[in-house]
Amino acid sequence: MNDDVAFRARREKILLRQIVRMFRLMNDETVARMQARGVVGMQPSYPRLLGNLDTEGTRISALSKKMGVTRQAVAQLAREIEAAGFIERLPDPDDGRGVIIAFTPKGRSTLALAVEVMDGIERDYASVIGDEEMERLKSSLKAILDHFDPLGAFGID
Repeated sequence: MNDDVAFRARREKILLRQIVRMFRLMNDETVARMQARGVVGMQPSYPRLLGNLDTEGTRISALSKKMGVTRQAVAQLAREIEAAGFIERLPDPDDGRGVIIAFTPKGRSTLALAVEVMDGIERDYASVIGDEEMERLKSSLKAILDHFDPLGAFGID
């Protein structure tokens, strides 16, 4: 029994576990606040793809690598998000067979709102730990990412 308690305590301190919990907390709160502000069709599964989508559009293969899922999984989620009107598929100008996933005008305005909403959530978190600690947390995470993954998703730009 004591081994289980000690193991659980150790597990709860693992950075990945905390980051996954934090992602879920912030993701769900972002979606809820966006829905409360009138964004129709936003689902908790969408930010994972939308958050990895470059403002000028991204190929499905790059999204797959950034998200750490198969191209088929990206394509399926993209179809769902496209049906909701946030993204569109465009021909890849560099590859006649390729497809670029890009924001629609609705998607761009939703992205702007999402950034605003996430800023508000971060202010809420800063009210718990303080503005300086929040900036230190973000700076520390950025330093780790810049060192180990400078281009994003292990070399995928």
